[in-house]
Amino acid sequence: MGSGDPYTTITEPTFVARFLLDPATDTVDTVANVDAFVDLPDGSTWALTIFTIDEVSRLLARWKETGEVAKGSYFWTVDQLIVLDPGLPAMIAAIRELVSNGDIRSAGFR
Repeated sequence: MGSGDPYTTITEPTFVARFLLDPATDTVDTVANVDAFVDLPDGSTWALTIFTIDEVSRLLARWKETGEVAKGSYFWTVDQLIVLDPGLPAMIAAIRELVSNGDIRSAGFR
């Protein structure tokens, strides 16, 4: 992450992933809810919001208490990707698979 650059950027042979980590709360190893942009060699960019299962559960519990989202009775987002483990390594592994099998074009938002 460069000076003034809001992204943590991971470059792989088949894509570049840019993550918008919150410097106040997120670390590379513990991030559980992050917006990401995946740039492919063809010039396309795909947006994803990546959550862990635990983060989705935490949000639903919070919304149940606050009354938001029908008291936490559901969760959705257009460009959602859910991973089992927190941290960029788990997220990069999922993105790598999505790019490899072409599913990034269905899972991401362009």
